[in-house]
Amino acid sequence: MKTLLLTAAAVLFFLQCSIAQEINCTVTANLDLLNSESRENLVDFVSNVEQYINSYRWTSEDLGGEKIACALNIQFQASPTSNTYTVQAFIGSRRRIYKSDKSTALLRILDDKWQFNYLRSQPLTHTEGRFDPLTSFIDYYINIIIGYDFDSYRAGDGTPYFQRAADIVSKGRNGGTGWDVATGTAFSRAQFSDELMNPQFREFREAVEAYHYHGLDLMYKDDGKAKKNILAALEKIDKVQKRINQKSLLLKIFFDTKYLEIAETYIGYPDLEVFTRLAQIDANHQQTYDEYSRKTGIEKP
Repeated sequence: MKTLLLTAAAVLFFLQCSIAQEINCTVTANLDLLNSESRENLVDFVSNVEQYINSYRWTSEDLGGEKIACALNIQFQASPTSNTYTVQAFIGSRRRIYKSDKSTALLRILDDKWQFNYLRSQPLTHTEGRFDPLTSFIDYYINIIIGYDFDSYRAGDGTPYFQRAADIVSKGRNGGTGWDVATGTAFSRAQFSDELMNPQFREFREAVEAYHYHGLDLMYKDDGKAKKNILAALEKIDKVQKRINQKSLLLKIFFDTKYLEIAETYIGYPDLEVFTRLAQIDANHQQTYDEYSRKTGIEKP
C-alpha cells in the first residue's frame, strides 16, 4: 500500500511539473487619465490579464522549473467610446545569469499603439487562429519574450515563437491598430517581427547567444574570457549594422536595453580603448560610454 501511495505521489508530481507554466509576468496599470466610470469598468483588468498570461502553457518545452520573468506596464491614455481604450504599454523581460544572484534585461519595449475593448469580468480566452485586439497583443509579446529567452541560450531556438508573433502580425493588419509597418522613428510590431525572421539578422541572433551564454553566463568561471566574448558579440552586431546599412529596430532595442549593462561590464577592463570602441559600435549611447570611461580613469583620445 505504501509503495502504491509513493508511486501515485510521484506520478502526481510529474504531472504537475509537466504542465507547469513558463511565464511569471507582473502586470500593472495606471488609470489616472480615465474618468471614474472607465476606471470602475477596469477594476478586474490587471488580475484578468495576469491570469491569462501566467496560467497558460505557452510552450511544450521543459524549463526545469525556471520561469521567464517579465513585466507588462499599461498606461491608459483615453476611452474614446464606451468600453474602448487607447493605451501605451511597456514590455520588459529578464533572464537569470548562470550561477549568479543577478539577472539581465533581455527586452525593453515601449508600444504606444494599443487599442482594445474591455468589459468588466470579460473572460480572456486563448483561441488559436482568431485575432483579438486585446489578447492578440498579449500573445504577440509573450511569444517575443519566449523567443528572446530561448535565443539567449541557443540562436535559432526562438524561431518558432518569433514565427507565431509574425503570424499574429499578419492577422492584425486586417483589423487592428498598430500592426502595420510604421514610418519614421516609431516602434513597429510588424517591422520588429520581420527583422527577427529575416536571414539578414541571423548573425545578430548568434551574437545575442554569444553575449549571454558565452558571456554573462561565463562570468562566474572566467571573467576575462567572458568579457572578451561579450566584446566579440558586440563586434558581430556592428558588422550586421554596417552590412544592412539602414536603421534597424532590432539593433536599436538591443542597445537601448543593454547599454548601461555593457558600460558597467567594462569598468576596470585592461584594454584602455574599449570604451572608445563601444561608443563607435553604439553611437546613440556615446555619452554613457564616455562617462563610464572616466569612472575607470580612461580618457578618450
